[in-house]
Amino acid sequence: MENREQRLTMRILTIWRSLCQGTTLPRRAQIDPLLFGADWANCLLLDIDPKIDRSRLAFVGDNLRDPSWPPLDRQMMSECEDGTLLQATLASAARVIAKGVPISTAGLVPQEGESIVYRSILLPLAESSGRIDGLLGGASFRLIAVEEEVHPIEEPRAARPQLVAG
Repeated sequence: MENREQRLTMRILTIWRSLCQGTTLPRRAQIDPLLFGADWANCLLLDIDPKIDRSRLAFVGDNLRDPSWPPLDRQMMSECEDGTLLQATLASAARVIAKGVPISTAGLVPQEGESIVYRSILLPLAESSGRIDGLLGGASFRLIAVEEEVHPIEEPRAARPQLVAG
């Protein structure tokens, strides 16, 4: 029986590392959707612009698509809706570019009226001269089912008057 890593971010990192040649970052041309199988639906590719907010999404997997967007038309990173999974996944892009290493993040975001918990990873790509010109990213998520009766919100208790013995 095959021992398959359960975390999507680790599976993506493993593929990215297999594409590295020594200390050289993988090239964008090496990113083949077939390498990722079903995980490709949770991946993205970002073409880096010198002004990071103007970087453009070259690919967004179906599971990461922002439901408010029209079909993918190379939207800029700055056009990602605040508080979405896609925006949260791209939030560390500047740090990945500055450090030149993969960065994984996790957190909570709203999605279609529900709260989801996510884990994401962004990995640098460099086509030539070692300069980072793209990012490969991926994110997994799941719905958080929090029922009020399970996790009640308690009002702060008013200070009780102290009895003084007389």
